[in-house]
Amino acid sequence: MATYDRLQRMSLILRACLDEPLGSYERFEFPQRLARQLRSHVFRRYDADGEEQLHGIPLWAVSHGIAGLLPDGLVTDSSGKPGKTWLAWNRQFGAPRPDKELIVELVRSGLVVAAEERNKKARLRGRPEPVDMGELAAVLADFDADDLRSEVRRLTVKPNQALQGEEYRVLPHLVAAHLVSSNWQVEHVGWKRDAEDGPHLPWRYGTSRWRRVACDEGAELISWPPQTYVSDGGTVYPWSYTLRLTAQNHALGQSPESLLHARVGIRRWARSNVWDGQRAITAYLFTPSPWSNDTSPFGRASLRWHPGPPGKREGKMVWDDVLAATLARCTSQRYLPSAPELAADPQQFLRPAEDVLVSGVVFRDGLGQYAKHSVGTGASARDRWQIFRQLQAALSRMATPEEPLHRLPVPVRPRPPADQLLNIDLAALAQATGRSIVVDVLADTITMRDEVLATLHKALGQPAPTPPGRNAPAPHTYTLRTPHLDVIIRTQPVGELADRLPVDYTIKNPKDRARKAAAERRAQTIARLQSPELTGLPRFAIIEMADADAYPTSEHDPKEAVKAAAASLGILVQNITPPKSANTDTGKETAATRSQRIGKSVMDLLARQTGLLTHPEKPGTTANPLRDVTTVGLWVVRRNKSVNALLPLAVAHTPDEPFARIRMPHTDTWLPFHQGLLTLSDIDCERWLPDQRIREFFGQVVEEICDGSDIALVSLAQNLRSSCPALTNGLLQPDILAFDAAHPIPPERRKGLRHIRLRTNLRDETAQHYSYTEGAEDGDVGVGSHFWTDPRLPRHFFSTAKKPATAGNGSPQGSRIEAHWGCTGKDDDGNKTYGQKHDTRQNVWNPQLLELLVAAHAPDDGPAAWAALIHQQRYEASHFSDPLALPTVLHLAHTVAKHILPDHLIEPITASET
Repeated sequence: MATYDRLQRMSLILRACLDEPLGSYERFEFPQRLARQLRSHVFRRYDADGEEQLHGIPLWAVSHGIAGLLPDGLVTDSSGKPGKTWLAWNRQFGAPRPDKELIVELVRSGLVVAAEERNKKARLRGRPEPVDMGELAAVLADFDADDLRSEVRRLTVKPNQALQGEEYRVLPHLVAAHLVSSNWQVEHVGWKRDAEDGPHLPWRYGTSRWRRVACDEGAELISWPPQTYVSDGGTVYPWSYTLRLTAQNHALGQSPESLLHARVGIRRWARSNVWDGQRAITAYLFTPSPWSNDTSPFGRASLRWHPGPPGKREGKMVWDDVLAATLARCTSQRYLPSAPELAADPQQFLRPAEDVLVSGVVFRDGLGQYAKHSVGTGASARDRWQIFRQLQAALSRMATPEEPLHRLPVPVRPRPPADQLLNIDLAALAQATGRSIVVDVLADTITMRDEVLATLHKALGQPAPTPPGRNAPAPHTYTLRTPHLDVIIRTQPVGELADRLPVDYTIKNPKDRARKAAAERRAQTIARLQSPELTGLPRFAIIEMADADAYPTSEHDPKEAVKAAAASLGILVQNITPPKSANTDTGKETAATRSQRIGKSVMDLLARQTGLLTHPEKPGTTANPLRDVTTVGLWVVRRNKSVNALLPLAVAHTPDEPFARIRMPHTDTWLPFHQGLLTLSDIDCERWLPDQRIREFFGQVVEEICDGSDIALVSLAQNLRSSCPALTNGLLQPDILAFDAAHPIPPERRKGLRHIRLRTNLRDETAQHYSYTEGAEDGDVGVGSHFWTDPRLPRHFFSTAKKPATAGNGSPQGSRIEAHWGCTGKDDDGNKTYGQKHDTRQNVWNPQLLELLVAAHAPDDGPAAWAALIHQQRYEASHFSDPLALPTVLHLAHTVAKHILPDHLIEPITASET
């Protein structure tokens, strides 16, 4: 396998172009007079208790409908808030002036459709209609073209000045419109040869043309018409490339730069019946209108299964938004497919050769037993290279690629051998929990009970147990004694604890209904697990329960009620599903895969939930080794819906302990990780803190940890920036730590502290990439898993992880379209055969690029060593063999969210509830 020493980010630096702007656009803000009337008189939103919330305007489908019908209308913001660019009208290539009267009519039609759809959904749920159509008509009657005010703006890149404000939203749309209007195409040209030592012949495998897709965040292009893969049986599977463009920037650069990130993906199109009872299904819609042309974008809508009124079998597929209805009302065409029709037979509406109607349903795994697709997932390094190099050529007048990153060798923990994947360090576990622990195993199937016990013994370094047997007493208790740890293991059936919760639909308030349904099960769980003789011992439980699909609705699922009751007794729980049937397509598993998932559950319970961690053997770099460094990660847990939480926390790993500690606002000490998780079940645990309190808490954490020793403080930009704006690119300053820009932490209060701020590919903030070996053949690219330095930015480093064992087996040098030389199988003697092959059917692994910005360090530090430490800590989780997406302290902090339960499940149970 090649060792790549260069990494190319798919990122373009915009050139300064004072004389030739990137484009011009006409800027519209949504009329605020109309917005105020709509919010105050027409559209209302209610929470789960039926209480009215802040009013919102359903502008998303209205805006996307305008963008889909008027090819020069670019969507930038659908909030309708003052100061936001609601609609940017493309002024490139001699585009016509916007027809304000037409826009007014489209807004009117779209709002009427949105109102009708809201009322329709309310009727389906048996609720009162939320929108008074008479009030809406009265408000819209007073809305005309004079309310639409606009101004023409030129998007110009100036020397040493990054884009400003709305330009970050508008730029990708203008670039996408430019590419489509100029008929940009990607030629898939590769090499062909007849034998391993035969000549390389250039070969054209196909062409990708592009259409825009209406979207708010960034701009999206999709290759159209679709490519197709034809199976040996003649079945046609359609698919497309996607190209996403976003405007970004760097922090702490020597001079501000504006960047354009490109991300290549695969969109597979469903060809047969699709269904999903839990998640929405995405559909792309295009219907001709009197104003459409070849540059008109697709709209993106969603379908969702609506179960109908409780207790009745009246479910059906419905549109989950109003884009389809908006397009149908505003176009000259007579129809768009109904949601049930489209879900039942997507292929009949996917007609790229006919300029009449296109409705493509996006395929993904889990869309029902009839939905299959042979094309793999992901875009290979070869495909990314092929599209990006032609994109940069098309945009060469306005942008130039970022310089390649250089590989810096850094030692990391190798993947443990298969026989060591399930191996808990008992001395470390004893340090984290204490000399004795209790593990309850609740299982109804003999298979799961015996395999869980065998896996527990293996993880604890003990011989396989003698199974209790079918005739053994149901409760069974024994103790495993090791030099470091005593483990009391207790088995019993799950029984009624796994039954569906009894839901009383005569109780209209959802929270009261859920509280009543869970109360009896919580009491049953406490009665089953309460053991006064075990008081004070750390306790854990593995409980066999069916997955969510086995229950009629999420309200019937008992897992959270049982978990909450167990937590109130000081027991951490890990659920595990029963053995999967080998007779259904969706449930097949082998003994080996079942053993693997049981092993993961045991390691999650006894390693992840206890915060067990290892330390890098050689932290830092060869030139600058580090010693005795404490790593502290800052995190904000954000949850909504039934579990509202905005909770700051810190996770620390000190050099003298093999486990993590956690600090939260409602505790005044750093608790062992498993104890901290249990505190979340306390009804008095404050779980929603305002931003000011969050910043104050982080300042308190810094004061506690800065004792003069070496500290690596780690934060994730996307997680903290909304609560700590001083960490954003525009306000972050070198070697200054501030959570509130107006109150930086004085240097004397952060001695020994270095701050490493991370960014992930969330919202495309770090670029997609491919790697290559300098001097290698053109197009010989792959995936490099290393630590990388930026030759232009001395504080910026990047991390790519090794390919996980579960990743797809597609070659990074393969392609969905182009052929490459590789192994095609074996001959009759078992020898490998080679030839030209396509990777159309292979899943491809797409590693993210993690940015490590050393924002604050000491004057005599080598910043590379501190960034390398964070790269190494992606490999240090005791419960996971593959590298993590984040360093271990942030990974553990991220997992805290799953332990925060709804309020009604941690409230004390009263006699009236049981």
